[in-house]
Amino acid sequence: MRWGDDVGHDSQSGIRHGVGVAEAASTAPLRTLIKEDFERHSRSLVHPGFHALLVHRIGFWGLGRPAPLRTAVKVAHRLVNRLVIQNLYGTEIADEAVIGRRVAIGHHQAVQIPAFAVIGDDSTLRSGITLGFTNDATRRESVPHIGRDVSIGPGAVLLGAITVGDGASIGPNAVVSTDVPAGAAAFAPPARVLKPQPRPTGATTDTVAS
Repeated sequence: MRWGDDVGHDSQSGIRHGVGVAEAASTAPLRTLIKEDFERHSRSLVHPGFHALLVHRIGFWGLGRPAPLRTAVKVAHRLVNRLVIQNLYGTEIADEAVIGRRVAIGHHQAVQIPAFAVIGDDSTLRSGITLGFTNDATRRESVPHIGRDVSIGPGAVLLGAITVGDGASIGPNAVVSTDVPAGAAAFAPPARVLKPQPRPTGATTDTVAS
């Protein structure tokens, strides 16, 4: 499924136009998603990013199962998600977040992805990333939607009902609260380099008596 180039919103689907829709929500089998996640994380069975996505995939898959199975998956998912993924790995991914195919969590600590957020296929996440709500009363409508092949740098914060277009880049420590067009880059202000101040003439260095 593909959307038009204009930034808009489809009230029935809950997916805003202008981003590559995460395909994992509807068509790809669970086994295929897990295999692709494994490949994306260097075929490492011990990669924490792969573990976080594996648990999320199972939880998201369970949302669409019949009632008895859905309840069992939900209980197991919450237990593993809380004890391991959140408390041990420091990664929080809501089971209702929509995460596309071949997404990479390169550095897993302090990654927060809330319910109803959307992350498109082939995107890359790094440590310290927060996708946040701006209004809890309308949570489904007030979370970021990230397009395909988006790179998000460490420490970035994305807030509210914003759209980040396909192929965009979010720099380290950037705080983004407005739409980012496809292929564009959003960076935090560069650090100021201050020249060292000259020491006063005759100043002595303090010493600590041994």
